Amino acid sequence: MTATVVIDKNFLQGASRYQVHSLMTTHQLVMPGALFFELMTTDVAARRNCFSKLPSVVNPVLLVDHIGVLLRHEIVEKRPCGLPSTHRLQSNFQFNRGLSEDSYELPVDARTAVDSLVAETAEDVASLIDLSESVPDIFPGLLVGTAAQQAASLADVEALIARVEAVHEFYTRLESPDSSMPYPRIQAAFGSWAHIRWLQVKMLFATDLYVRYRGRLREIATPNVLVKLEHDVHDAQILALGVMEGALVTREQKLQRWFRLLRPDGWVSTGVVNIDV
Repeated sequence: MTATVVIDKNFLQGASRYQVHSLMTTHQLVMPGALFFELMTTDVAARRNCFSKLPSVVNPVLLVDHIGVLLRHEIVEKRPCGLPSTHRLQSNFQFNRGLSEDSYELPVDARTAVDSLVAETAEDVASLIDLSESVPDIFPGLLVGTAAQQAASLADVEALIARVEAVHEFYTRLESPDSSMPYPRIQAAFGSWAHIRWLQVKMLFATDLYVRYRGRLREIATPNVLVKLEHDVHDAQILALGVMEGALVTREQKLQRWFRLLRPDGWVSTGVVNIDV
């Protein structure tokens, strides 16, 4: 069985066509819904650049939806959802060749779907800002002391977030905002649940944002900052799926570091021909 690996835009945009195809000789590429959405909303040149590197064949990648689909699966089934790649789009598909051309315009129904996802992303950004503001209550003292002391405090917090047992304890205190869809009771194999992995990733991003913006994120959320937060929302989705899949290809150093933190038994690559282990 061919190994699977989650990819991100950073890899697809920066890698050569040869590097993408070389990786595809040994792995099935998992394209998260967050990545597909990024490619649909990026500038034309970047979209063409990314899609031109994928072969014009049926099912060039495994398409996996938003992590919310996996969370709902766990709520309904009351068990771990398994690897994201097992929830891939089941029907055969082939990317429109026009996506590799500058002159291509999305059809009306596709633009409507993208507009809906844009609205969802804005909600996710607002939620991430809210979560960042709760960080000092959960992890006090991150902005206290010298720069070296603050860096040490952040490292301690990240190490704590990496412990699935600790995050599970925090998870047990949460309540679903929808009483008809209560969070599943998780009693074992904490790291195999999307709910735990997603919570870990969100806590890492929220803590990073709190420290990066010195607790003033909402106050200084300019249009440029909001665009960066949109990228963080997409990166969080991709990191969570990569952690669950156990394999990730990215050239983003922060995502590489967090992946290794959450999945020391996993596999992360920069996408060069000689894979980093």
